[in-house]
Amino acid sequence: MSDYKTGLDYAKTQDQNDSLAQYRSQFHIPKDKDGNDWLYFTGNSLGLQPKSTQKYIQQELNDWANLGVEG
Repeated sequence: MSDYKTGLDYAKTQDQNDSLAQYRSQFHIPKDKDGNDWLYFTGNSLGLQPKSTQKYIQQELNDWANLGVEG
């Protein structure tokens, strides 16, 4: 038997008890024209961009520029 429930109160309780919620702040979350976070349910994509991505990409570009094929 499943204890699946619906309703806003149940959803809020689940959010409060989500052990992965701490990682949410590590991603860029697009906003709509009113400044609200998008609900992101895209399954066939790279997903939301981690905030650390730009640092790693920039380092690779710097290595390529400065070291060419030796980088």
